Amino acid sequence: MDETAMMSTNKSRPEYARLAPDLQGTRHWFITDGASAEDCVRASLALAGLSPMEVWEVHDAARHASGVTFHEAKERVFADAAALYAAFDEALRDPAVATIGLRIYVLGSEPFIWSIRRIAEHHALAAEAVRLQRSGTLQRRVYCIHCHAFNEAVTRNVVTCCGCGLQLLVRDHFSRRLASFMGVQADAEVPGELPAITQPYL
Repeated sequence: MDETAMMSTNKSRPEYARLAPDLQGTRHWFITDGASAEDCVRASLALAGLSPMEVWEVHDAARHASGVTFHEAKERVFADAAALYAAFDEALRDPAVATIGLRIYVLGSEPFIWSIRRIAEHHALAAEAVRLQRSGTLQRRVYCIHCHAFNEAVTRNVVTCCGCGLQLLVRDHFSRRLASFMGVQADAEVPGELPAITQPYL
C-alpha cells in the first residue's frame, strides 16, 4: 500500500514561535513539562521581567540542572502531567483567578501544550491569552477515528489502537479541539497489508 495515498492533504500542523512576554497581562503563569533545558533557559530569560509570575511544572531534572529560575516566582511542582492538568483545571474554576489579565505561557511536547490550551479554552480564556511553544519529544497523541480512543506517546507511523486493536496509520492532520493527530485504519483496503513501519516521532 502506498502510505502517501492515505496521508491528509490538509496540513494542519501548528506552527510555533518562541515564547515572548505579553506586557498587557497583569498575572503570568509559565507551565512546562518535558522541555529541553535549552528552551527552558531561553523562555526563562524572555519572561524574566514579568511579575507576578507562577511556575507550574512536572518535576524535570533537566530544567533544574540548567540552573534556571524565575526570581520571586511562586513555584508549583507536580509528580506527573495528569496531576498538573487537574490542578490547572481546578485553579481556573475560581473566577478570581481566570481573569482577563491572566497570561499563560506553555512549553513542552505537543500533547502537553495542547492539553493545557484545551483546559484554558474550557474555562473561556481567550486564545491570545495562552502562548504555546513545542519543545522536547516529538511523541504524538493519536486519536482513533473508529473507536475514539486516545493513544499516548506514539513514536511510530503505525500504532496498534489501545481501544479497538486496529492498526492505525498516523496521519499528519492535527486536531486542536482534540489535541491529537488522527489515526485511521492502515489496512482498510487490504486486511493485513501495512505500510513500512518507521519511527519518526522520537
